[in-house]
Amino acid sequence: MRKIFYSIFAVLLFSIYSCGDSGKDFTDERSTGKTDFTKRYGIKSAIVEYVITGSQSGTKTLYFDNWGMRQAEYTNSVLEIGNFSKSINILNIVKDDANYIIDLGRNTGTKTKNPVNKLIAELQNQKSFGEFGEQILLKAGAMKIGQEEFLDKDCDIYEIKNTGTKMWIWKWIPLKAISKLGGVEINSVAKKIEVNVNIPEEKFTPPDNVTITEVDLDDIENQLRQQSK
Repeated sequence: MRKIFYSIFAVLLFSIYSCGDSGKDFTDERSTGKTDFTKRYGIKSAIVEYVITGSQSGTKTLYFDNWGMRQAEYTNSVLEIGNFSKSINILNIVKDDANYIIDLGRNTGTKTKNPVNKLIAELQNQKSFGEFGEQILLKAGAMKIGQEEFLDKDCDIYEIKNTGTKMWIWKWIPLKAISKLGGVEINSVAKKIEVNVNIPEEKFTPPDNVTITEVDLDDIENQLRQQSK
């Protein structure tokens, strides 16, 4: 069950930075092109609208600028697994030093450290080559398995086996993801993409009526590690 929800979360947020660490040293997989850690995606800004189907149904919209170093994902969906059903109305904002995950239905949220910054710090200690978007995928344990055209874009297909997820990637932006694990299937498919557009500042700002709690994930992780000893 833990793997199932891990897979669901990966598809829900398309947050490759949070898909986990494969523990693999992938620095030899690319031999040219020093990594530019200021560009997560291959275009400066975009709005991507997705439809989610399968065990989870609904919509999602991704907004980003500054080459993906600032982004917001708005997800409104219903998750149904057997007799379990849950409405999901989530805003995930990543910008500057912070990551906000906000439950828009309850007007509550958490603020943690920006996980992309932590990933950059880890990768800078390695001999990183290739584009940053590729480094994120490889760090998550993804492997390129093919190519295919989708939405008139030439996409590379990547697979993360431990979450049963395949992703169609264009300029390091996920345009399509299919996750199949433990009898649960979730599809997240882009229906529209606008590139190099101006994104309103309000899209990257937590709503005023939301109560936000700051959480130190590193501290929680250390506590869990101590408890497991």
